[in-house]
Amino acid sequence: MKNILKYTSFVLAGLLILTTSCIDENFDDSSTVGITDKALLTNVLNTENESGELSIFLELVEANGLTGALTSRRTQDQLTVFAPTNTAFEILAAELGYNSLQDLLDDEDVALVEILETHIALANLTVDQIETGSFRSIETLSGINIPVTREAGTFVLNANEDLDIIRTNTEGNGTIHIVSRVILPIRFNVYFSEDFGSEFGECSVALEDWTIENVVLAGGSGWECTSFGFEGQGIQANGFSGGAQEVDSWIISETLESNDILLSTLKFKYASRFDGPNPEIWIISEEDYSATAEFNMENWTNLEFNFPAPASANNVFADLSVAIPSEFNSGAFRFAFRYLSGAGATRVTIDNIQVGEE
Repeated sequence: MKNILKYTSFVLAGLLILTTSCIDENFDDSSTVGITDKALLTNVLNTENESGELSIFLELVEANGLTGALTSRRTQDQLTVFAPTNTAFEILAAELGYNSLQDLLDDEDVALVEILETHIALANLTVDQIETGSFRSIETLSGINIPVTREAGTFVLNANEDLDIIRTNTEGNGTIHIVSRVILPIRFNVYFSEDFGSEFGECSVALEDWTIENVVLAGGSGWECTSFGFEGQGIQANGFSGGAQEVDSWIISETLESNDILLSTLKFKYASRFDGPNPEIWIISEEDYSATAEFNMENWTNLEFNFPAPASANNVFADLSVAIPSEFNSGAFRFAFRYLSGAGATRVTIDNIQVGEE
């Protein structure tokens, strides 16, 4: 559990719908709120906080060489600092399975500087600007954006509904938001996820949201559930039955709606065995797709992805990733895995499918 911090790639449990896109042309940075001739952290660098609820954050900022970045008096250095309370750090240590906060801080695998830099935003943002803005993420000093989602007049930062802004101070040269949770860097933000469950019944239910089109099935099997997924169930196709049989089988996703979410990447785990044609990945806009009409390839786009060669042993999974073309990023679409056999019959297994923004 502890090593998860080494890579700082976090998808918080139960939150599958996350959104990101950097502060963009829709962000108005003309506000003078927080601009003074004071140093940025004058509002928290004081005796009360050094020994009070922000003491851990301030100690870590100083110990890791970030104080200079947060005490500039230049008005052009308008920043926002999300300052976690001491309680926030204690909660983090407990959630990640450490016996104490000190154990977490002593772990050399923890990318502490990157975590701290993710609390420093490269724009001066008030709560109102975060709540009413049209940007989908906040750029930070670490280079890893903080996702922002908005619904019904509220907003969620970093896909963590427990992360609240307790209060805000704009007395310094910038804005300080005191927050209730540590912001862990998220590298891949998941909108759609499917692991097909741990039992056959769960996989069968999951497949109800997919469409399987066996265009040709002379023998063998098209896409179906298998117990040989990555960790439990997965989907598999195999055209071998007393020899390589002709198979052209498609498994088509449910509709994915981009809207203001940039669904730019498809990730999945992949295993294959025996020689034969590689599978393919296809995509289609929802307006060009019909679930009732006879299957037609004409409106589909082949993503021209190069799959790795079959492994020499069973169930050797690779982590694969393919970019979704930009023309599909702003609307509704479906994607499909296509299995082919005839000139050989590769056995193909896919699991842990994710779509989101990287």
